[in-house]
Amino acid sequence: MHKKKFHLFVALLASIIFAGSSVAAPTVLPADQVGLAKDLIYFVFPDRYLNGDTSNDKYPGYDPRDTAFFHGGDLKGLTGTCAAGDNGLVRIKKLGFTAVWVTPLVVQQKPTPYGAGYHGYWGVDFLDVDPHLGTKADLLAFSECAKKLGLKLILDVVTNHTGDVIAYKDKDAYIPADMVKAKSPAWLNDLTNYHNVGDMNSCWGEGSCMQLGDFYGLDDIATEKPVVYNGWADVYGQWIKDYGLSGFRVDTARHVDDNFFKNWSPQINAAAQSVGIDNFTIFGEVWDVNPINLMNYIRRNKIQTVLDFPFQRSAAEFASGYSDATTIENLFSYDDLYTTATTSASNMVTFLGNHDMGRAGKIIESKRINPASELLPRTLLGHSLMYLTRGIPSVYYGDEVGMTGTGSGSDQLARQDMFSTKVNIWKTEKRIGSSPIGTGNAFDVTDKHPIANHLKLLANLRLANPGLANSTMQIRYAKDYLLAISKKDDLENREYVVAFNNSNKAIKATINTATSKGGWKLLMGKTSIKAVAEKVTITVPALSTVVLKANQKIDKTDVKVGKVTSELDFLTGYYETKAEVTTKDLAKVTFYIRTSSDLPWSSLGTDTNSPYSVYVDPLDFEGKTVEIKAEAINSKGSKYELPSTKLAIPAP
Repeated sequence: MHKKKFHLFVALLASIIFAGSSVAAPTVLPADQVGLAKDLIYFVFPDRYLNGDTSNDKYPGYDPRDTAFFHGGDLKGLTGTCAAGDNGLVRIKKLGFTAVWVTPLVVQQKPTPYGAGYHGYWGVDFLDVDPHLGTKADLLAFSECAKKLGLKLILDVVTNHTGDVIAYKDKDAYIPADMVKAKSPAWLNDLTNYHNVGDMNSCWGEGSCMQLGDFYGLDDIATEKPVVYNGWADVYGQWIKDYGLSGFRVDTARHVDDNFFKNWSPQINAAAQSVGIDNFTIFGEVWDVNPINLMNYIRRNKIQTVLDFPFQRSAAEFASGYSDATTIENLFSYDDLYTTATTSASNMVTFLGNHDMGRAGKIIESKRINPASELLPRTLLGHSLMYLTRGIPSVYYGDEVGMTGTGSGSDQLARQDMFSTKVNIWKTEKRIGSSPIGTGNAFDVTDKHPIANHLKLLANLRLANPGLANSTMQIRYAKDYLLAISKKDDLENREYVVAFNNSNKAIKATINTATSKGGWKLLMGKTSIKAVAEKVTITVPALSTVVLKANQKIDKTDVKVGKVTSELDFLTGYYETKAEVTTKDLAKVTFYIRTSSDLPWSSLGTDTNSPYSVYVDPLDFEGKTVEIKAEAINSKGSKYELPSTKLAIPAP
């Protein structure tokens, strides 16, 4: 088909596919909840999933025996037949996932003798699909199948860098003569749209090398320039319009200009809304395990939400037995840092492992020396913690069938083939919960694999019980090896108790609740249950999770309120603002602020986990005296207003 006619065909077909969504009534979400808040994400490399079209294996860079090159997986393989029993998207749906996140699909730079862009992060043509993975028509078919199955699509995008085209002579950057038109769109071929100051580990620019330098040699783009952020908005906005995407994961998000997301994200949301996608979600990769650092990318740089690296570290350590329950309690105590009128820690995308650091089971195993027999239950425990606490769980493809990794198990060694592999080390590599794969494939073992079946169980629990699906959460017990939380959905108003034991012995504990009548139903695990008034006593078996659901609605709803206080927190530089609220209920507290008595109150955010607090950014109110108040709401909807307090925020 002629190129211009093909593009017209793509546009027309896209308009047909998504015409229905453009007139559908938008789903109204709370202001602090992203569109993916209730989803379960499956993160997959199309190149390593399933080879559905061997004709595209002819392109340079294909070598299924080498971990650094393309292996033949493609969009046709990942899509499959879209019929029951297939190994494509139908299989992913069957595992309980509701969203699929794929690595970048754009055309990659030419392969080198040392590797190719099978992973998608070496893009040069951002307007087309890499031929190793298929065509735009294949992507449309992929999108249509996902829509049919009710799966949301998340595309991994790169805004910080392109593939390595720019060269240096001493410190002078130039584009080689045969590469002057290597990139698309055309503005990417303009040398002035790059920083050109060398690698980020040894750059010679004025400013942060992390933001100005080339990311491991990849060409660093000047994301502070309007031509760049507007250009990226045009590029990626069109991907949304053409393929009906529900979200972006933004690679290397901490390396772009501080104002990039403020300039880019509104345009992306507008593009999504133009085709009826009203709750588009953008989450960034900010590799930082310190919540105090991480929260500023959300609060000040205005990334809608981010991958939760602090959770990954703490969850893996807890699952391994390296740390105790207070480590998880401490992690969640930082959640208030993320709370604003439009953001919340519940929007964070949680994970146990990924394509860079390695797989969940490998990481859990590396944290602490345990008997080999404990690795499977500890891996299941880690997934239970991720699915049943706050956040948006994401599972890295292959973890559901116990893939691990050889040696370090990271980077290339964490990107195994789901289909029958030709990489020798992967044939004999240890699998958790099953034997090494040999000449077989991951699809044939999925239905009987203990991790896959555990993920199905957790997904079904969340589906049937809304209080378990990223809802209100309260730490109830955190001592030694046992963590217990209460959860509830506001509409259902039923309390759930979830307890996690990371020791190799059973633990008995009495847990406070907000429910005193009707008893409890066991939804998952094995335990005896003794309920007396607003306390429930359970025995949680070794290395396991127990889930209870109250038979009656919450009834211990008394609330006692005191005062609001606000003091400068020297660690964050923000004002920690607390509401004195005493209750056994799973109540919530909303904080409000105003700069003058004749102005309306504005929300500072809602805290659903006692003790109740928010953090006020002094940069928002420099040199002003503000008034802050709070309102507690119990499970019956009754409101309790706390008297306001005044706070003088100095000028810089």
